[in-house]
Amino acid sequence: MAKASLSERLTQELEKLVTEQLRPNDKLPSERALSEQYHMSRNTVRVALNQLFLRGFIYRSPGKGTFVAEPLDNRADVAAAFSFTQQMGAMKRHPESRVVALRQIPAPPMVAEHLRLKHGAAVHVLDRVRMADHEPMMVERSYLPVAALPDLDKALLKDTPLYDLLQAHYGIHIDTVDETFFADLMAPEYAQLLNVPPNSACLKIRRTAFTTTGDIIEYTLSAARADQFVYHVQHANH
Repeated sequence: MAKASLSERLTQELEKLVTEQLRPNDKLPSERALSEQYHMSRNTVRVALNQLFLRGFIYRSPGKGTFVAEPLDNRADVAAAFSFTQQMGAMKRHPESRVVALRQIPAPPMVAEHLRLKHGAAVHVLDRVRMADHEPMMVERSYLPVAALPDLDKALLKDTPLYDLLQAHYGIHIDTVDETFFADLMAPEYAQLLNVPPNSACLKIRRTAFTTTGDIIEYTLSAARADQFVYHVQHANH
């Protein structure tokens, strides 16, 4: 059997460090400190850290450092459930939503286009922090047409998930959703709400929700913590 390279051996040592001695979101020592601790060059340390990053064991925050990621098996799969509430329930975690703001604005052109509304039509802008077991997981900004939800207010949303409210209060059933995912860096205002370093890795999600009549009732932009979410897809080759 071929002898493991220095970087492979160090990768194994650092994997033990992050999985057995450190906790999620703990900060790793600097490259220089790791180089001195393991008596290896900084280039070897950098290669090992890159391997851990590619394998999902760590995440990086520009200007802040390198941190331990949540174990992959413990992260929510953003593609696995119809709604955040269902998703957390399936994982035996207690879901919560905190309404940060709810206001009405004339729909900007991009929002109007996504909701199939006339430019300037009134829309609700709903900002929420989604939590699991009291831990902030995701920030969402949802746009909803005022014409379809004229009396929407914070009181209605206090104890009822949005999709449940649409069904029970307005008789609107969400039939399908279309989502797009892409990697990005966490904006400072979102990082503060989620208790993560600014510019840390995040997963951006664009969601469009369709009713049973084919109307669009929701357009949502979300920023999810990369250390708490994964995107898992299973393909079949038939």
